[in-house]
Amino acid sequence: MARLKRDPTRERNLIHDYAKWLVQEKRERNQANGKLFARQHTTRGRRFHGYNEQEICTLIGVDYYG
Repeated sequence: MARLKRDPTRERNLIHDYAKWLVQEKRERNQANGKLFARQHTTRGRRFHGYNEQEICTLIGVDYYG
């Protein structure tokens, strides 16, 4: 089911979790690591903070199709 409007709190929590993951994994912020984060947190169609892999990539500024 499509989300009707964006939830800024949920988006902020997702971006903060991405930043924490980068620090914990000792990674740099780039396209490959953003895609890896999205893929690892949405395995088997699971949603992370209510977002699927493509939506996560969009929110953290990663090209999903790249």
